[in-house]
Amino acid sequence: MKHIIYTILAIVMLAACQQEELFTTEQGRAVLELTLTRAGRPVATTRAVDDDLVLDIYKSGNIPFVHYDAGTVPQKIVLEPGTFKVVAYTNNQENWKSANGGKGEGCYYAETTVEMESDMVVRLSLDVPMINYAVGLELPEYFNNLFRAYTFILKGGGRTTTIKEGERAYFDVNDGGFTYSLRATNTDGVTKSHSAIEYDEVESGKLFTLRYSYDSDSTTGGVDIVITDDMETDDNDVNL
Repeated sequence: MKHIIYTILAIVMLAACQQEELFTTEQGRAVLELTLTRAGRPVATTRAVDDDLVLDIYKSGNIPFVHYDAGTVPQKIVLEPGTFKVVAYTNNQENWKSANGGKGEGCYYAETTVEMESDMVVRLSLDVPMINYAVGLELPEYFNNLFRAYTFILKGGGRTTTIKEGERAYFDVNDGGFTYSLRATNTDGVTKSHSAIEYDEVESGKLFTLRYSYDSDSTTGGVDIVITDDMETDDNDVNL
């Protein structure tokens, strides 16, 4: 019985030493508590950090300090006192243009600076914006009943791609605007089209939707129709 008691006491003393050593190690440090989200994207209520975001932390002087891959970023990070640069981004900074068969995908990036002090918790909430922009297409009702085929062409930044209704193409805001054109063949085999139109008032983080409608002067029963368009922007690309 005495042997059992001694063993239990030894285990308790060992645990106490480990706790004391841990506390001593953390003294003088600061805790960075993170909330990282992509702008306009829903995040699971049980997760404070978006699983698609990568995190880099740099010491003063742009010295790499710690790196976390997407899906591994903890909510709390222990740091030493000092100034740190926090960088959050999606892992497609170099290849977002070639994704989805050349249509591209949303690319997100943000950075900020935090000042960490001894024995303090610094809470950082960072909403990471989309740094490129998206273009979508919306066709009028019954379009697929009146036209047997169509091609919607987008050009921007030296790239050319085609999308269908409900798809998106992504472009670099630094490359300027884009041009768009639509060619459609109706059920009688007649092809209608318009010349490429340029749009250059682009902004990062926005979705530009080309909405086509039937010409109100059409008297052909909706078969041989002229297509007009207007432009609409949304503040955030929320349905990527």
